[in-house]
Amino acid sequence: MKSKCNKKLLPYILRFSLIFSLVYIAVAFLFSLFRDALPETERIALDLYEPFYFLNLTVFTGQLLRGVAFSLVLYPFYDFCFRNRHSLVILLISMFGLGLIGSVEPQPGSIEGMLYTLISLREHFYVIVAVALHITLFSLIFLYIERVLYNEGEPGKKTELFPRMLRLKGYFAKFVLLHLLTYWIVGSIFYEISGYQEALESMEIFKLWRPMESFQTVLIIFSGQVFRGLFLALLLYPFYRFYIHKKHGWLLLYLLLAGLTILGSPIFLTEFISLEGSFNEFLKGLLVGIPEIFSQMLVFSLLFFYWQKRVEKKK
Repeated sequence: MKSKCNKKLLPYILRFSLIFSLVYIAVAFLFSLFRDALPETERIALDLYEPFYFLNLTVFTGQLLRGVAFSLVLYPFYDFCFRNRHSLVILLISMFGLGLIGSVEPQPGSIEGMLYTLISLREHFYVIVAVALHITLFSLIFLYIERVLYNEGEPGKKTELFPRMLRLKGYFAKFVLLHLLTYWIVGSIFYEISGYQEALESMEIFKLWRPMESFQTVLIIFSGQVFRGLFLALLLYPFYRFYIHKKHGWLLLYLLLAGLTILGSPIFLTEFISLEGSFNEFLKGLLVGIPEIFSQMLVFSLLFFYWQKRVEKKK
């Protein structure tokens, strides 16, 4: 199945990122009022991670960049994402489900945050509701504007999100297996060479983390990654038919994974451009986590694509 990228790219990116940022500002304003009304003991993680920052130039720029990242990731799938009777569901799956719940950031609202940190379930819930509101409002506004601009009136055809259900078992098995292998192997390599232990002991952002030397923590993370692998596989499956038969389909899969679960995080890009401390400290922070997650997803995308492509050829 083909998706037509026949909309002018630059105007599309500008519309997408500007609307995305403006809706973020509105939701962030309401969230900040709500957060300030909470007792300090019930907002420890919200104050530390600041998933909805107070508005300033850095925050606005970070959210603009996040909107640009989302728009570029979804552009190759334009017809599927924006000219479909399931468009709202698809945008929620990709921008909310993968961007927050499936994010690689151990932050409030993400599976990784629930596995790696001691953030309260209450704070996870607050962020999940706020991000869901942001993405839902943005999606409704943007979809309406796209249809008005292109005189399309009603949404396009209704494309099935989960076709060929009988073949999902093998797809899930390979996805979860490779997710676990690349997650642990690549993670172990970078843990040894990137100074994780020093970062865990010195950086403030790690003060809510579980003790990493605990067997209980290892068990929680391992079992949790099985669930997260299933979750990622399920939410990425609607895009499967668009990349699996392409020559460079692994790149589209990598674009989806990295673009949505890394760059789509509510806090990643804003933190990335927040130059706090010295330049050396900034460079040091880049070496902790960022090379690992981009490398892990690249290795996964290559292995999964070519393994699954062989299966498709046999079928």
